[in-house]
Amino acid sequence: MDLTGLNNEQHEAVTAPLGPVLVVAGAGSGKTKVLTTRIVYLYEELHIRQDKILSITFTNKAAQEMKNRIANMVSSTYFNWIGTYHSTCLRFLKEEIPFLNRKSDFTIIDDEDQLLLLKEICKAGGISSLDIKPKKLLGHISKVKSLDIDIKNIISIDKAKELGIFEHRELTIVKFVYERYESKKIHDNLLDYDDLLVLTRKILIESKEIREKWQNRFEYILVDEFQDTNKIQFEILSMLINDKHNVFVVGDQDQTIYTWRGAYPYIFNDFLRNFPETKKVVLNKNYRSTKKILNASNSLISKNRERIKKELVTDNGYGEDVIYFNGTSSYEESMFVCSEIKDLIKKGVSYKEIAILYRSNFLSRNIETELINNSIPYYIYGGIKFYQRLEVKDILAYLKLVVNPYDEISIRRVINKPSRKIGDATLQRISEYAEKNKISFGEAIALTQNYEADIDWQRERINGFFSLIQKITEESKDKKISDIVKLIIEKTEYENYLKSLEFEERMQNVNELINSIIIFEEKTSGATITDFFNEISLYTDQKDTDNNANDSVTVMTIHMAKGMEFNNVFVIGLNENVFPSRNSLNSNALEEERRVAYVALTRSKLRLFISNAGGYSVINNEQLSPSRFIGDIHHTNYTQKSLSMRSISKVDLDWFDSNKKDVDYKKEMYEEKTVEINVGDSVSHTVFGLGLVIRMNGDQIDVLFKSPYGLKTILKNHKNVNRINR
Repeated sequence: MDLTGLNNEQHEAVTAPLGPVLVVAGAGSGKTKVLTTRIVYLYEELHIRQDKILSITFTNKAAQEMKNRIANMVSSTYFNWIGTYHSTCLRFLKEEIPFLNRKSDFTIIDDEDQLLLLKEICKAGGISSLDIKPKKLLGHISKVKSLDIDIKNIISIDKAKELGIFEHRELTIVKFVYERYESKKIHDNLLDYDDLLVLTRKILIESKEIREKWQNRFEYILVDEFQDTNKIQFEILSMLINDKHNVFVVGDQDQTIYTWRGAYPYIFNDFLRNFPETKKVVLNKNYRSTKKILNASNSLISKNRERIKKELVTDNGYGEDVIYFNGTSSYEESMFVCSEIKDLIKKGVSYKEIAILYRSNFLSRNIETELINNSIPYYIYGGIKFYQRLEVKDILAYLKLVVNPYDEISIRRVINKPSRKIGDATLQRISEYAEKNKISFGEAIALTQNYEADIDWQRERINGFFSLIQKITEESKDKKISDIVKLIIEKTEYENYLKSLEFEERMQNVNELINSIIIFEEKTSGATITDFFNEISLYTDQKDTDNNANDSVTVMTIHMAKGMEFNNVFVIGLNENVFPSRNSLNSNALEEERRVAYVALTRSKLRLFISNAGGYSVINNEQLSPSRFIGDIHHTNYTQKSLSMRSISKVDLDWFDSNKKDVDYKKEMYEEKTVEINVGDSVSHTVFGLGLVIRMNGDQIDVLFKSPYGLKTILKNHKNVNRINR
């Protein structure tokens, strides 16, 4: 077998003797190549039959890629045990589920089927969506199964903490629905995706005979993306491994970014503890990025303590400097990104070679706006454009009703958000009444007193909705648009409504909408709601361009970007309490946030741009400041760049309210210091408190503030900074 294409570490991993092997594979180090070559090596050199080799991946796409690569190496042989944990468990259950007195011809139900089933159970049990949303209920049920919680003992403080449920009634509902949900599935011979793992583990635990049968079935097991393995998957894997401990796992602790899905960074330690004779191989040669990008990435991740230490190296050239931009506002940050993209296009780079990455979805709003303003084609990979998001469209619909309370499209959108139990049949009767009397649907909503008797029982609810809109409209007089939106959220109790959905992310989007309105108000004195809708019409009317992805800039969250690579990568929104998020600081999850940042940086092959914004954050209710990760990357690993005004069009400058606003802003925020600030000086900051100057860089100073703020890079003549007299 020809192994000449492998480097020394790859060769060591591929040719490792039988027994447990842990391959720590850094980003871009060729882990898939090692895995596929190892499988062929087992078959051709160690003479292990292909049906005795089990290879587990995390996505069907990864499994197919492995099959294709192996087929190119051994075209005459088919390896039929390459698949995900779920597909492997499905094949296991088709054979072994009779052990649980279940039939093998079961049907797998998806999320949509599960929700329909839960809605039926809730309806029969008198549980409304006001009590708990089916989607939230589904999440609780999935967690009960993955945590292996005995449903009989669910109503306790300990179980409530595990599930994140703190209301007794909600626990009671979960117990009631769960028991009927499981009973219904058994009766109809259905399995959901969680069952594939849960029932496989159950059978392997309870039947020694079946466990030994499957241990004997496979002589060798390989696992890809080991860092993403959760506890139940690790239990299944451990029970499939025979007493020869022939297991080969490949992963990177530094890319553990799915702990919220159950992955945990200490699984490498668990593996080494379970198999102390493990041979460990570190793949640290990167084939993707330039030296300067790797220097920045290594510097960042080295600050994490809970990791197997490694430093990525490469034979690639040094490449271009990593560019850092510190904008005075999120608008200026987005303007900088678009300016750089235009320069790249002039150099012959295609749009498809460019990616813009961010930590949270709400950060897409500004960059989407500027991409559209600059006629740069883009698409949101695996997500929804900002103005197409449910919660944003809801608030805009309410805002339209303040201007026109008879707007049918807006009424239909929000009449049951939050739920007012006004059914489709009632809305149909309103439509019929409007048509019959030649009036609009909205006018018919306001005339419920004229309806036939068969709608009496709904009249109070409809009147309640219309009265609410009237009350909001009345109280909105002489208010700014941003204050009207806050009033809408308060009067409709929309924030409570979002708590039944993915609350944090959706509320961030609502707050970002408010932020965009405040920016609009600042640049447009005396603006009306109609003016605002005219302003954003270009963005709300944007059609989905996913079909044109090959000619577009890719915009997505960092989590979606894992496993991808691009020649040119922009990582935006590197602000403290945004990235890392405020929640990570409160929950000691800072190391995971740093791993997310590391994944973002290592997606880049040729050019890397990192940026943050200044100004005020409506999301966090505070002044924005650069992320501590900028300090982790360190000045020696990047070049700071200012905004090149030559590439900004006159239209863009008008949107920014011309140069005069910039001058006024600087007058307001900066001042001439009569006292010089030097390294070693103590300073006070109106937001961050006391700090120590540890580095000077022209007009900028690096200041180490007390927890939780840490290292900040700020201009030394900022009005909020003052030296404490010696």
